Amino acid sequence: MAVIVFKSLSSSVLKTMYAWWLCFNFMLLSNSSSFILRQTLSPDPYKRCYNIYRAASKRKMGSVRPLDAAAGPMVWIDCEMTGLNPEKDKILEIAVLITNGDLEIMDEGVSYVIRTEKQYLDQMDAWCTKQHGRSGLTQSCLSSPLTRDQVAKAVLDYVKKWVPYARTAVLAGNSVHADRSFLVKEMPELVDWLHYRCVNLLSPLSWADIHRIVSSRIVDVSSIKELARRWYKHPSQQTPRLYESDHRALSDIRGSIKELRWYRQNLFVSPQPPPLSGF
Repeated sequence: MAVIVFKSLSSSVLKTMYAWWLCFNFMLLSNSSSFILRQTLSPDPYKRCYNIYRAASKRKMGSVRPLDAAAGPMVWIDCEMTGLNPEKDKILEIAVLITNGDLEIMDEGVSYVIRTEKQYLDQMDAWCTKQHGRSGLTQSCLSSPLTRDQVAKAVLDYVKKWVPYARTAVLAGNSVHADRSFLVKEMPELVDWLHYRCVNLLSPLSWADIHRIVSSRIVDVSSIKELARRWYKHPSQQTPRLYESDHRALSDIRGSIKELRWYRQNLFVSPQPPPLSGF
């Protein structure tokens, strides 16, 4: 009976059923609503659903491929701290996202809240006390089950999954030099994994000291912002307000990536080739 009903269905109905089947499989592969919207331009529902499924399949298969130096990996890190002095303050939250050199995000990233003793939270200044209290970070730090060492290992493991070769990725973020100063003290193995410049090996420092104070190559979006403000003064070149920071680590990273994409598309424009001679 089922065979008879199936054979009686028109070709268009079968295509529609197949399209819905593809959409269901797509939902298993990706939950990105923005990605769905970008694929809904075709007037043909069958072709539209097929394109979604095919692109999502490629996306899923490609997501397990690590990045080598040729891919230009960038390790985006943002930390929320109890203050700005790495000698006495502590990292409360850290988030990491990995992109290639074209600013394509590899996956959803990771974010961890570190269990922090109340004595450090009580020493925060007025701004941190108000901001971290309002965002819920302070309470999350008191109840978090994750120790500093556990978070440091989890972050390094995540970075190594995408960047399996040491010193091939650069550290990136907004004012990321400040984050790095805390990472050098609290997560030195992570800093050692990222790219660095050479230092004077004739200086009387041990190898451990060199690894801890070595200067990383970083991509600091805030530096580009300051240069753009000074060099590109035409109203059409003014940087728009691209996101509102809520001072939580993962959302701030996404905002930084969005900002750098804007600079690339609007300021880092490829020059026009010179006209061919003789024409």
